[in-house]
Amino acid sequence: MTEQHKRVIVNAILTVVKIEKVSHSFIRLHFTCSKPLTIDKSWVCPHIKLLFTDPESGQIPFPQLDENNKIIVNERTRQLARTYSVRYFDEATQQLAIDFAIHPEGLATLWAQRATVGDQVGVVGVVSKLNVDDQQLVFMGDIAAVPTISYAIEHLPDYQKVNAFIEVNHPTDVLPLPVRDNQQIHWLVRDKGQPSQLIDSILATDFTDNPPLLFWGGMEASLAQQLRRALKDKYSNLPADAFQITSYWREGLAEGQFKHRE
Repeated sequence: MTEQHKRVIVNAILTVVKIEKVSHSFIRLHFTCSKPLTIDKSWVCPHIKLLFTDPESGQIPFPQLDENNKIIVNERTRQLARTYSVRYFDEATQQLAIDFAIHPEGLATLWAQRATVGDQVGVVGVVSKLNVDDQQLVFMGDIAAVPTISYAIEHLPDYQKVNAFIEVNHPTDVLPLPVRDNQQIHWLVRDKGQPSQLIDSILATDFTDNPPLLFWGGMEASLAQQLRRALKDKYSNLPADAFQITSYWREGLAEGQFKHRE
């Protein structure tokens, strides 16, 4: 699996066409897009940059390109932008689905919880993180990574070796995913009495007999730091790029106010 950076500015409008409460922790919004989107089928973790309406101007402050083809992004645009994983995409119909985690506060989650059919949000572009290669994949995540890991497992080829460790908030967050002989999914329901159960479960499994390996994770920042250190200590023979662990969120901070990788 090789890391890719394919960035495309779309500056299009997504319009809500359907709303689902899929579990205790997620609302799924289905959209149509005003411009064609492209998501390569080999991308493992595609995500999309959403841009919300500025409450002061009533406009979506899309970034622009200067004469040198560089992106111009002002501070207001940054404040109104949020990154979300693609949960479903149909290229033929250009319909897209995004799962929004339900929280009591936050720009995107409050917008999603109040959304009605016909509401609109901007989309700046689609980014790919990783392409399928011949490594054995170990996916790891808390509730924030459920959409990403679920999309990946649903779209990976049948021969791909996968282990996934996913910690969710509630039993209804455990999703029905494809069952294949070479793919194992370990669901954990969050337990306040066992705050390190995700890390403990991952470290209790030994992958040394299954090279080459790639560990991919998305989770809360402090958890990501602990897991990254623990895995690098346990698998010290692996190269640095075998550990792709991202801080998806940090308690009390909005996107852009913390580092995704440290």
